[in-house]
Amino acid sequence: MADASPSTVTVVALTHDLIRKRSIVSVVWTADPEESVALPVPFGCGLDVVHAEAEKALRALSAETATLTVKA
Repeated sequence: MADASPSTVTVVALTHDLIRKRSIVSVVWTADPEESVALPVPFGCGLDVVHAEAEKALRALSAETATLTVKA
């Protein structure tokens, strides 16, 4: 049975692709550092707002995956 405490993630990287004009934030799960995800954030996102942008990106991904159909 899964732990009832809420999961947390930690922002571990913020990269900017200057040619493609996009930024990516990488986060890892605190309880299992082998679990990670890299998500797009607004281009040029700064360290002062990366936490909020990472949270927005994770919530958007969660909403999108909640309605996915997995094909065999």
